[in-house]
Amino acid sequence: MPQFSDSTMEKVRSVSIDKIVEPYVELNRKSSSRDLWGCCPFHNENTPSFKVDLEHGFFKCFGCDAKGNGITFIMRKHGLSFSDAVVFIAERFGIPVEYVGENNKKRKDIIALHDDIQVVLRQYLYSSEGSNAREYALSRSFEDDDLNEFGIGYIPPRADFSSIFKNYSEEVLYASGFFKENRFGSPSSRFFDRLTFPIRNITGSIAAFAGRAFEKSAPKYLNSAESEIFHKGETLFNIDKAKNYIKSSAQCVIVEGYFDVMRLHKIGVKNVVAPMGTAFTPNQAGMLKYYADDITVVFDGDEAGEKAAYRSLDIFIGKGIFPKAVFLPRDDDPDTFCLREGIDGWKKIFSNREDLFLNISQRLVKAVNNDFNKKLIRFQSVKKRLMLIEDPHLRDYYSEAVADIFKLKKENIDSDIAEARYRNSSVKEKGKSLKNTTNNTFYPCEMDFIACLARLPIDVVDNLVFDMSEDMFTDNIIQGIFKKILEVYGRISDIRELVNELDDTFVDIISRDITGDAYKTALLNKEQIIKNHLKRRHAAIIERLKNIADNNEKILLIKELDELTRSLAASNIRQGV
Repeated sequence: MPQFSDSTMEKVRSVSIDKIVEPYVELNRKSSSRDLWGCCPFHNENTPSFKVDLEHGFFKCFGCDAKGNGITFIMRKHGLSFSDAVVFIAERFGIPVEYVGENNKKRKDIIALHDDIQVVLRQYLYSSEGSNAREYALSRSFEDDDLNEFGIGYIPPRADFSSIFKNYSEEVLYASGFFKENRFGSPSSRFFDRLTFPIRNITGSIAAFAGRAFEKSAPKYLNSAESEIFHKGETLFNIDKAKNYIKSSAQCVIVEGYFDVMRLHKIGVKNVVAPMGTAFTPNQAGMLKYYADDITVVFDGDEAGEKAAYRSLDIFIGKGIFPKAVFLPRDDDPDTFCLREGIDGWKKIFSNREDLFLNISQRLVKAVNNDFNKKLIRFQSVKKRLMLIEDPHLRDYYSEAVADIFKLKKENIDSDIAEARYRNSSVKEKGKSLKNTTNNTFYPCEMDFIACLARLPIDVVDNLVFDMSEDMFTDNIIQGIFKKILEVYGRISDIRELVNELDDTFVDIISRDITGDAYKTALLNKEQIIKNHLKRRHAAIIERLKNIADNNEKILLIKELDELTRSLAASNIRQGV
């Protein structure tokens, strides 16, 4: 994963956490406290138990135990990775995103390379070599303005990119994902004789290309290989154009193909996106959840469309999204339907869209022809989905609707779900309890030391920890935290970046109140940690000497005991004991 520059991370972390949280939570101050409080956005509650600690830049819910900083808040709220959450905050607050050294340069070079490739592909489309490709696009009732709008190009069977190769290293050419090494050891395109679509990221930069075949025997679509700047499961076609329309309308339409997007865009439906030729993913759902409350998925009117609806529902529910669905007439896709019916036909079918959860439930019942036993079997898949719904009001709404569809008693459904959720939560709590069990003594100095590290520049952290090891700590959890710090502190700019990788205990620890100068406090706690470690080793050697018979080993242990005694005496003098 590319590393963000210190400047980018510093600016992202400097955004006050209340500014990040405010769009999702109504925050208020209690009496003279500096902390802000509101109702938790991660579970349903009427009495505010969600605290925003302005001093330390953290949030904590005392109801569901959600906790973290501004970055982890966005990660949890929208289901984003750490890097995507950083970019999300940066975009929202106008912070330029830069990466460290070679990573930043390589990413910029890849984007510049893609811009140059796009120029060549566009030229080919309007050359004699691209005449068939252009005619094919126009034969689908698109016009040159549409091709220009989406940057459609063409790559012939023998595309010449020599004018580009001389400007970029082979490392950049291969890293882009557009080129691969051929049998002669030279770079060549991953696809040819296809219409090309530039795949732009959310900011409008070309992250990859897709190629659309003319022949039915060939794979219809091929994409650039995944790269540092392109991940299929995290990218949506047309998100760069659609995002503002989605925001302003609070509605988003999801279709399957690139031509589907172009057709809807052409008739005036601008808030439309498509996945990258693969099944819809949680990351894509999380991205859209930020932009829109009302999401509609359009499915082709065939068996494949129905199967796609089943697959997508669990993804959406997992992100707390309950989309509407449009099922087109059989043998239609959005492109063919809107070409035939136009905007009026689209508006009519869109106005009749249905709740996807309920639509699927009705299809399951209809398929068994009122056979009660088969109906109960089909109901199990619906029950699993009901169990995934965290919001109790939504769960109650859907259980009532499902009871009516399956002709079952709602109270039985509620009881069944409650029991199943309780069993699941008990298993999770048991696992969590076992995971966090420690047989060691817990020392406050260890927690305070970690809390101090979170308040100090990374070069100061380096000076404090370079001569320490995790076995100096007594608690298993803190040992794990410190081990992780030792592994990564040379590659990060602030240990708070580890919030997304470590247990919630890490948030609790670095949120501890530290009085006075953090560096001096860290030194005092470090001294105590080392002293405790020496005392434990001292006691262990004495115990070992009681049971050892080997004289040579006994001599070595006595020497070590003497050194430990002197070290402890020096530590007592430093501490004024």
